[in-house]
Amino acid sequence: MKKAQIARLKLRCPITLGRQHEINIPSGWFDLVFTMCAAIEDEAQAINKKHRQRMFLPRIVFIEEHQGRIICDVINGTKDISDIIKQAQMRSAKSCMTCGDEGSQFRLGRNLVTRCHKHRSSEMHY
Repeated sequence: MKKAQIARLKLRCPITLGRQHEINIPSGWFDLVFTMCAAIEDEAQAINKKHRQRMFLPRIVFIEEHQGRIICDVINGTKDISDIIKQAQMRSAKSCMTCGDEGSQFRLGRNLVTRCHKHRSSEMHY
């Protein structure tokens, strides 16, 4: 992912991405990850309005690609946040890692990847 994309994520998600985190995803999934992080941030903002729960705000620890899907680890997550992450994982399994267009999962060597027909044989660079 490009530095400008990471900066855009941090601006949109000051609570959930405010501390040290690791984001290592293909550029094709940026919109998907941005939507997921924004939804998690909205949940965190709602929790932040409740004074008693400020110590337990959700924080994203890492977001990365694993076997052709997005994985995201959040501390102090809720059921709603888990649902947001599951939806993003299901969408990532149908979105090209390179360009974000509709894709499918297939095995490339020992790994599963998700790519469209156009990028099916290309090498991945994050």
